[in-house]
Amino acid sequence: MAIRRFLAVLSVSAMAFAYSSTSLGGDFLSGTYLDPALQRQDIFSHHIWNSIPEYRQVYNRPRYVSGYIAHKIEPSSQEAMAWKSNDCNGNYANHRGPSVPYYYYPKPWEALNTRARPDFVTQQMK
Repeated sequence: MAIRRFLAVLSVSAMAFAYSSTSLGGDFLSGTYLDPALQRQDIFSHHIWNSIPEYRQVYNRPRYVSGYIAHKIEPSSQEAMAWKSNDCNGNYANHRGPSVPYYYYPKPWEALNTRARPDFVTQQMK
């Protein structure tokens, strides 16, 4: 009798663990607002205002006010650092167009002059 009760409790707890592990670990986004199945439909969709590109997409920088607020809240965030570099360069004050930063230094794999690892397996087989 005690063995049957133990096995019944064990099977119920195993089923509960299996249910909780599949619901929690099965799909990370299920039940959240990021779940693709729960995305809301755009009821005000129109080709005129959907064809207007966003500011960040056109100018490759955040808007001035949102970048300033991000810089005051968290200066090490990506938006704050992009705002700071554009503000120091005068892109906001001079109403400049899109800015694309260029980097004129060599890539790490070019500067370190490293080569591929030797393939000892094929060398031993020869």
